[in-house]
Amino acid sequence: MKRLVIMVALAGTVALSAATSHARRVEPITVAALTRPPADTVTIRVRNFWATWCKPCIEEMPVFRSLARRNPSIRIELISLDSPKDSARVRAFWQRRGFGGVQVYHLRQTLRTADIDAIASEWSGAIPMTIVERGNRRIVHEGQLDEPTLEALIGSVRD
Repeated sequence: MKRLVIMVALAGTVALSAATSHARRVEPITVAALTRPPADTVTIRVRNFWATWCKPCIEEMPVFRSLARRNPSIRIELISLDSPKDSARVRAFWQRRGFGGVQVYHLRQTLRTADIDAIASEWSGAIPMTIVERGNRRIVHEGQLDEPTLEALIGSVRD
């Protein structure tokens, strides 16, 4: 019995460690990948564009952490717009301050006006910026989010 308890505890530790390391990973992404239509038109997707140097971006991170905990079925993508040469800085930031339940990307290229328009024609280029979408329903929100506002945006694409 004691051996079984130890094995279960070890398995849980390994699983938690694997989940934590995956949650703290930062993947590269391109504008082409960001502008590709999603294959899944049923899942709600929340995409937030942020940077490590953007104070309102950092201040709204707890909103996404809370959403990830409360609604694991929602796909949350956080896309860093830090300079492509700052990938080590983005990874270090996410290792220190990151959380699970989200996919984190770092844009591999410098964002140009045409890229901004391709991602969301309503977007001025200011950050933080969040896109909430499901199927052909899409809402673009510029500025820092709070939980009630994000919940309202999600509700708008849910129905």
